[in-house]
Amino acid sequence: MKGKRQDMTTMHKLKKNYEFKKVYNKGKYYVEKYVVMYMIPNSSNFNRVGFSASKKVGKSVVRNKIKRRMKEAYRKFADSTKVGFDIVFTARAGSGSADYSKIENNIISILKRAKLKKSEE
Repeated sequence: MKGKRQDMTTMHKLKKNYEFKKVYNKGKYYVEKYVVMYMIPNSSNFNRVGFSASKKVGKSVVRNKIKRRMKEAYRKFADSTKVGFDIVFTARAGSGSADYSKIENNIISILKRAKLKKSEE
């Protein structure tokens, strides 16, 4: 497969509530205007990623839209991200009105501050 595109089916996901709680409670966090990233080492050779948006963000249509935008922004940079972490991206209350470029810039900024990017682009 040339130009293999990584999507959420090949990306390892956090699914269970206890997995999210472990990252929230024991992990380190980084805050931006629209996104918060929680991370904890997972002692494996891949990242497990989860996305969440509380009801403070908006109704279900808005929450799902923001989660899709966060997933796409992470997917674009997943190949240049260090491995071995459980990561949770959480949308903040004002993110419902943010466009894709703002979400993407927040995620890039967080990954750089957390030193998860392999190379500075």
